Parts: sequence; structure tokens; C-alpha cells
Amino acid sequence: MRGRETKAVRESFTRTGAIARRIITQFRRDPRTIALLFIAPIIILTLVGYVIAEKTTPVSVGLVDFDQGATLSAGPLTLDIEAGSLLETALTDRSLELRSYASAEDMLADVRDGKLYGGVVIPPDFTSGILAGRGFGDLRLIVEGSDAMLAGDISRRYAQALQSLPEKLAQEHERVVPPGVNVPAPPTTPRAPAVEFTYGGPELGTLSYFAPSLVAFIAFFLTFLLTSVSFLRERSSGTMERLLASPVQRGEIVVGYLLGFGIFALAQSLVILLFSVYALGVKLAGSLGAAFTVEAALVAVAVVMGIFFSFYARNELQVIQFIPVVVLPQAMLSGLLTPIDTMWEPLRWLAYAMPMTYANDGLRAVMVRGWSLGSVGKELAVLGGFLVLFTLLASRLIKRQVA
Repeated sequence: MRGRETKAVRESFTRTGAIARRIITQFRRDPRTIALLFIAPIIILTLVGYVIAEKTTPVSVGLVDFDQGATLSAGPLTLDIEAGSLLETALTDRSLELRSYASAEDMLADVRDGKLYGGVVIPPDFTSGILAGRGFGDLRLIVEGSDAMLAGDISRRYAQALQSLPEKLAQEHERVVPPGVNVPAPPTTPRAPAVEFTYGGPELGTLSYFAPSLVAFIAFFLTFLLTSVSFLRERSSGTMERLLASPVQRGEIVVGYLLGFGIFALAQSLVILLFSVYALGVKLAGSLGAAFTVEAALVAVAVVMGIFFSFYARNELQVIQFIPVVVLPQAMLSGLLTPIDTMWEPLRWLAYAMPMTYANDGLRAVMVRGWSLGSVGKELAVLGGFLVLFTLLASRLIKRQVA
């Protein structure tokens, strides 16, 4: 009895081992899966490490310096102080690239147009107000504000620069005043003024800040995945061979599938946008139509990219393998995790070679800044270029891959 049980257990292990060996053999014959298992995680972790690493990257802000300075005197000795110049040095020390302007209006116009990430306006009585203990006067600290993470980073740099100002004033005092001469030292600087937000601000809410990137990512990811799987099934079922046997041109096949899949992709993207605004309460500063147009351009690109990459897959598992190669890098580099302008420079080049980056920029401009559709024409044009590029690439692949 015991011998039969032992034999049954041995046979069970043999059958189980045979199944395991078959799976191992399949993996060994599929280098793409092996690469996904071992190389893809390293690439993704490397990207994450460079994207979210602690670093201070130069950021461009405007500067209008009206400070007239002031003079401290003790008998025949005088000490000229310009706190505005010292503040400029403190801001530069915090990796803020200062662009000088003659008027606050010109600087604010560039902030509103997205050419600057913020600005500082130093009033004429800045130094005299500090010396008299009246505070900073009408000092203005401005942040563009459409990107929550970058806005917070710039606000911290402003605060750090102002906190270092007393030390710089004291150093200037010690440098100029000879030993033994009693010239009153500048008083401690007061609390920094509140930061002004051109767009957004604390009342906007975290979800509304991140909604443009999330809407773009969800729409692209789902559209790319569903299109790739659906087009793979079309090829597996023999539909492509029958189409190629007909007078239909290769480009017409791609455009036809784009229109067919695109209808459902557009409906899905509209649902995502409407649910975000009306169910989740995401604030929309611009028009719903402009936001949907940008999202529609992105999902059209996702459709043709799904068609293109599906030619390199033989089954659904291989389609899934494209996610860490095609989708995740775009999510990490398009501004979802950290502002693009604070990334390592080679990663910025890579980010601007990805369609989701331009969709994020366009959606943020419409949803947070309230820009019109005409103001995001550059982003729409680039997305249109990606659409044409992948349509042509997919058309060239059809005959060769099916044959």
C-alpha cells in the first residue's frame, strides 16, 4: 500500500516537473521575456532614480529691482547698503536664473505666457524699510503656479533667500566698517511676504494640479493597450491577409483602423475628462472643448502607436511587455512625477521626444492656466506630427509583417 502511494507521489512530481521544464524552456526561447524580467526593472529604476533624485536645478525667474539703497552713518563714517543687490545674490545662490526687466508689467506678461516660472519685484524703499524696521515694503514674490511641485520648489527658494538676507547684511556691515567704529548694524529682517500665484495657488487643490497629467496618462495607457490587443487579434484571425488580397492600400488600412478604434478611444477619453471635472471636482480654468481636443490628439497618437507596436507582438503577453518600454517611461518623463525642467538634461531631451509630454503641457495650459485652444497650437502640431509619423511607420510594416 505504502509502495503504491510512494509511486503515485513520484509520478505526480514527475508530471509537475515536466510542466515546469516546459515553461522554463519557453522562457529560454523567448529573449524578449528574459529581457523584460531582468533589464526592464533596471531601466525603470534608473529612470526613477534620476527623475526624483534630490537636486537643485536652475530655474528662470524675472527680476525688477527698483531698490534705491540707504546709508548708515556714525559721525564722519557712512555705510551705503543696497539690500536689493544682496537679495539678488541670495536668489542666485539658490539656483534661480535671474532675468532683469525694466518694468513689472513686462515681466508679469512673460510669466503669464509661460516664459518664466516666477518673478521678484524689489520696491524702491526695500533697503530703507529694512533698516527702519518697517519690513520689506512692497516686495513681491511671484510664482507662475501651473505646476504644483515646481511652484512649491520656487517658493522654498524664495524663503531661503530671504532668510539668508540678515547674514548677508551683517557680512556687508563687517566688511565695510573698520574695527572700533560704531555704526549701527542692520536689524533682523522680518517675515517674508506671501507668494503671489499667477495661476492656481493653494486653493486649487492637489487633484486639480495633477489632473492634466493623470488624464493624459490614463487615456494614453488604456487606448494603447486596447488597440494593440485588438489589432493583434485582427492579424491572428487572418483579417489582414484578406485585406491585403483586396485593392485596399496599406495606408488606407491603417487610417481605417485608426478611425474605427478612434471612435471608441475618443468616447473613452471624453468619459475620463467629464468624470474628472464633474464627478471628482477637478477645476477647469479653460474650456472643456479645448481640453478634449488636446486629449483627442493624444489618443489618436496612442491608437497608431498601438497598431505600430502590435506588429512586434505574437500574443497578448508580448503586448503587455511593451508597457514598461513604451508607457511607463512616458509617465515618468512627461511631468507626472516631477517637472521636466528640473530633470537631468539628457532626460529632458528624451522627455521632449515623447507625445505624452506635449499632451501634458497642453492640458495643463488649458485646465490650470485657462488658455484657449489657439494658445496650445504648438503642442497640437507636435502631436499631429507624431500621428503622421506612426501612421507612415505602421503602413510600411503591414505588408512585410503579414507576409
